[in-house]
Amino acid sequence: MQSTLRASLLISALAFCSAPILAADNSEPTNFRVGTGLFQADIGNAPSYLPNGEQQGFSLFAEFPQSNHAASRFILYRLNGEDDIQLQGGETQLMWGWGLAEPGLRIYTGPAWHYEKMLVQRTAGDHYRVFNGWGWQFGVGAQFDAIILDLAATLRDPKDYNSENLQASASKGDVWTHNLLLSYRF
Repeated sequence: MQSTLRASLLISALAFCSAPILAADNSEPTNFRVGTGLFQADIGNAPSYLPNGEQQGFSLFAEFPQSNHAASRFILYRLNGEDDIQLQGGETQLMWGWGLAEPGLRIYTGPAWHYEKMLVQRTAGDHYRVFNGWGWQFGVGAQFDAIILDLAATLRDPKDYNSENLQASASKGDVWTHNLLLSYRF
C-alpha cells in the first residue's frame, strides 16, 4: 500500500516538475501523458467481501505513445469500498490502435498484466491476498489539444479470482475492470 502510494506520488511529482521546463520550450509538446481516473473492478459471482462493480476507486497513470498506432500505459489503482472491500494494485497495458499520438478520436486494444492485493475474509481472520495475471484491454477516447479523455475496460484471466470464489462457496465468473481516465499531455 505504501509502495503504491509512493510510486503514485513519484510519478505525479516528476510530471508536475517537468511541466515548467516543457512549457518554457516553444517546441511541440511530447506525447508523455499523466492523469487520474475513476476505477471499478467487477468480479463475477464474487463473495460479499470482493468488488462487484458497485464500488468506485481512483487511479493514477502514465502513458507514452510510441507512434499513432502503438502506446504503453501503467495504471496504479486503489479501491476502499463499503463493507471493508479493499483493493490496491497496478496494471501495465500495451495499446495498439488508431489516434494514440494525435488530436482526435482514439481507439485501441491490447494485452494487459496486473498485480494487486485484496482483503479477503477467513475464519482465522482477514488478510491480504495477491491476485495477478493477464488480461485483454479495450479503450476509446478523444484528445483535445493536450487533454485526453478515455473510457477503458480490461477482461482479466479469472483463475485467481475463481479460486477465491470457490473457497467462499461461490461460483466462477468473469472479471472486468473499468477506467474513466483524464490525462494531460506534456
